[in-house]
Amino acid sequence: MLRYFPIRHIDYSAVKPIADCMKNENVTIIGRVVKASNRRFARVSACVVTLRDRTGSIEIAWYGQPYLIKTYTEGTWLSVSGKVGSYQSRLQISSPDTEIVDAPKDGENIDGKIIPIYSISREGENIIPQRTLRSAMEKCVRRSFNKIEEYLPEDILTETHMLGINDAIQNLHFPQNQDHLRLAKQRFLFESMLFNQLFMQSRRRRRERDSNQIEIDVDNVFIEDMKSHFPFSLTNDQENAIKEIIEDLQRKVPMRRMLQGEVGSGKTLVALVSLFSVIRSGYQGAFMSPTEILAQQHYINVKNQFRGTNFLDFSNNVISIEMPGIMLRRIGVALLLGSHPLSEKKLIQKLINNGEIDLIIGTHSLFQENFKPPRMGFSVVDEQHRFGVEQRDSLVNKSKVPHLLSMSATPIPRSLALTLFGDLDISTLKDIPSGRKGIETTWCKNKEDKDTAYRKVIEEINAGRQAFIVCPLIHKSEKLNHISVEEKMTELLSTELSKFSIEILHGEMSMEKKSDVMNRFKKNEFNILLATPVIEVGVDIPNATCMIIESSDRFGLSGLHQIRGRVGRGSEKSFCYLFSNNISEEARERLNAFENSKDGFDLSETDLKIRGPGDYVGSKQSGVSGMSYEMINDTETLELSRLWALKILGDNKYSNPEYNKLRLEFEDRFAPFDTGLS
Repeated sequence: MLRYFPIRHIDYSAVKPIADCMKNENVTIIGRVVKASNRRFARVSACVVTLRDRTGSIEIAWYGQPYLIKTYTEGTWLSVSGKVGSYQSRLQISSPDTEIVDAPKDGENIDGKIIPIYSISREGENIIPQRTLRSAMEKCVRRSFNKIEEYLPEDILTETHMLGINDAIQNLHFPQNQDHLRLAKQRFLFESMLFNQLFMQSRRRRRERDSNQIEIDVDNVFIEDMKSHFPFSLTNDQENAIKEIIEDLQRKVPMRRMLQGEVGSGKTLVALVSLFSVIRSGYQGAFMSPTEILAQQHYINVKNQFRGTNFLDFSNNVISIEMPGIMLRRIGVALLLGSHPLSEKKLIQKLINNGEIDLIIGTHSLFQENFKPPRMGFSVVDEQHRFGVEQRDSLVNKSKVPHLLSMSATPIPRSLALTLFGDLDISTLKDIPSGRKGIETTWCKNKEDKDTAYRKVIEEINAGRQAFIVCPLIHKSEKLNHISVEEKMTELLSTELSKFSIEILHGEMSMEKKSDVMNRFKKNEFNILLATPVIEVGVDIPNATCMIIESSDRFGLSGLHQIRGRVGRGSEKSFCYLFSNNISEEARERLNAFENSKDGFDLSETDLKIRGPGDYVGSKQSGVSGMSYEMINDTETLELSRLWALKILGDNKYSNPEYNKLRLEFEDRFAPFDTGLS
């Protein structure tokens, strides 16, 4: 129970009188609900209450949550924390951090008193009153004080000036002042990060000690020759990334590197140069994508770029490619997908296992028990954030891949990358290849703006170019107020866009159908692709210059950036239009940020601040669940924890008796996982 920490605190000395609230100010207010109603804003229903204190009143709105009217009834006292916005000239706080509190009583509302607020609600239903839980927690803390065994060694506490465990628990629950609360938070941030870094670094050390050690003799002349065959110059970032990868390949320890970069920064080219350099040295390589449609696109691009010819008369999924002057022999390339007929999969796997195939392209279905390439030297995992640590481990363990390059087109803030991927080295691509004219982004706030967007789509199509229209849902939802592909298609057929050819793409379609649609769109056989976010990654249509994103508030900034990146890939200027019926303050903040920024790394930082860390890596990361932005953004504490983790492991401090309690605490927290700690 002591570890059931408050989600926030109310500093009564910092509570803002409602009359003093100003627009764009982050405030905490306490008041009584004097009016509650449900309202309709465009397609979104909202619970709206009027909150009043001694000084005045303000409107609070929860968009998309009309059911809260059953909870926030008239007479209820609320503590509300959020950013003050406005709606129709009235001050309004939308979707705030809210807790039901008891009516203030004499003696509680004291200047300087800090009150903990705990998570006690489930789907708007309060399970237990705050006062009741707070009283029980206070008794628990008081009875347990000085009885909790410290597990951080004395040298760490002394050198870092961290609070001891008993003081930290007391001041996190019931701090005397803001300084004590800050020190308590710092203690728990540090230990969480320390354990996470110990986990990551110990895995890294075990990998370097125990993994298959293949030192690849890379031919640098071959690499330069290969680069010279491209009809363009590589960016400085691409050159640096290739250099870092090649250096890793020539070391005696297995490479574990993540290549992250802007949309359209050329990560795939870096991966292919690296893969072919390994193949040139006599090894096999694999390129793994999260979806079959993306894997197929990579295969087609390799086939077209290197003039591949069918390796087998009856199959289009195995080719032989030749790179004159740079590869001494023809190399075999295979596409291996789960949807392939069983007989063909068995044949391709046999060719791979016999060493006749040099480059294998596919999804995670590649790495089954019967996948045993004899000369596997290097694997590329595309869209790393969709796999996660455990899946990455499974890949490496099953396939005995010595060298692994993970790629992510979702820019990740440095602090978060260090936390989640502490066991990886990181290369970053920020430069965009020359010749791109950029994407003009517009948030359409009314019907006139939307009409302008449709006119631009018509103008671009009439000029011979193509357009995307993206919707978050396939089918109409009774619960979610978002436009579906089905609804949008009906709408488009009643507009001027109906004169153009429109086709649909979504995740419920078969692989064959999706591939057919994408291939025909790439060949400019139709004008508009109406799709779900299935096109978020890897889709490369240089002729597409216009995009409309429906219900754009539905997506995080990083997701929007990925979707937007499907246009602007050619030499023509491109346009992206954001449609949204959500007028909440958070939605406005995110869409304004997106409209005014083209930098994916800046947007990822903004997304992190607004939405929190989320699940950047596609699966839960052990040791880092429940991370707040405060935790991730505290780079000073993060760096301190990394230094101590490296010191503990480097000096083998776990063998010291004074570190026994730390080791036991670590093992208890990571019990379900193979930590690699020895």
